[in-house]
Amino acid sequence: MIEYKSVVLKFGGSVLSDENAVHRVANLVKTLSEHYEIKAIVVSAMGKTTNYLEEMAHKVAAKPNKRELDALLATGEMQSATLLSMCLNDIDVPAYSYNAQQFGILTDDKFGNATIQRMEMTHVNPLKGIPIVAGFQGIDKSENYTTLGREGSDISAVWVATVMVADFCWFFKDGGGIYDKNPNENPDARLFSELSYSKMLNNVRSKRGKGQVLHKRSIEYAKKFGKILFVSGMNDPLLGTVIKARVHGKFH
Repeated sequence: MIEYKSVVLKFGGSVLSDENAVHRVANLVKTLSEHYEIKAIVVSAMGKTTNYLEEMAHKVAAKPNKRELDALLATGEMQSATLLSMCLNDIDVPAYSYNAQQFGILTDDKFGNATIQRMEMTHVNPLKGIPIVAGFQGIDKSENYTTLGREGSDISAVWVATVMVADFCWFFKDGGGIYDKNPNENPDARLFSELSYSKMLNNVRSKRGKGQVLHKRSIEYAKKFGKILFVSGMNDPLLGTVIKARVHGKFH
């Protein structure tokens, strides 16, 4: 990824599993900031937070109101954004957290499966520090919180990378890049160094290898916007899979 300079980073919930993981992510961000212009960071809820909140909702209501459920679930990503921002500032990396309302992430009103319509970024000020954006959430025309569906933070990341004109969007996932077979079950699984948008979408549809690493709609938006994606893990960040319009090689 050396040829690319500006980036939006996306950290999934499995990567942000607990407070120790937040420190690890913050240290990685500090290292990457020495080599890339980090336009923003998009985060998922920590670990199983979303599952916990949804289970809690169903314990207090047989059929939780969809508006209230989205308002509850959106708090998970807000926790991640604020905690990572605190940690980064503590190690002298200026950062500033934003929820969907503050970042201006406008969606339709389909609670639980909303679609982003635009991002206004009216109150975003990069001079305050790296914007840490709560993924998975948006605001409808009545200023209600909405959510984009499970793993929807991937969608948020592609949109943020597009509106902030980043060269690429870098996803950090627990399992690393994209393989031809599930590496947890197949020791001979091979890592794709590059995949086209179409090939990646086929992997998702067929559930081949680790094609489910990214949300289907995030890939569709990347294809629509022409945004280059890179998927890797925390242990070896530079070892991963590039997803773009045209590819030259099959395997790493």
